[in-house]
Amino acid sequence: MSELSQQTSSKWILKHGAGLEEFRSVCGFRKSLLTAEDEARISISHLRIDDSKEHYHKILEEVYYILQGEGTLVLDGERVEIVPGDAVVIRPGVRHHSEGNMEVLIVCCPPHESSDVFFDD
Repeated sequence: MSELSQQTSSKWILKHGAGLEEFRSVCGFRKSLLTAEDEARISISHLRIDDSKEHYHKILEEVYYILQGEGTLVLDGERVEIVPGDAVVIRPGVRHHSEGNMEVLIVCCPPHESSDVFFDD
């Protein structure tokens, strides 16, 4: 953890998003702003939707907050149209993927762990 990327005290955490590496994830290109290494209760990611694969989580709950663009979330087969300013809570067990050109902020509780990403075969 570099001094430039994060500052903490016992009461707060400041993590700078500038310069964070973007990486390929199940739903697109992600920057992990706050991870389980930073905070035990939540994680926050900035995601550019691209070729999202249907998946689900057994433990974590996600909140998608739409920053830019528009598209569709497919939630257990139901298509939900979304636009900037919308927030969608995705509960554990809900199969989901996204369609469209969007940037979203994703808040997960507990923090996102790749071991809690499942696909139907």
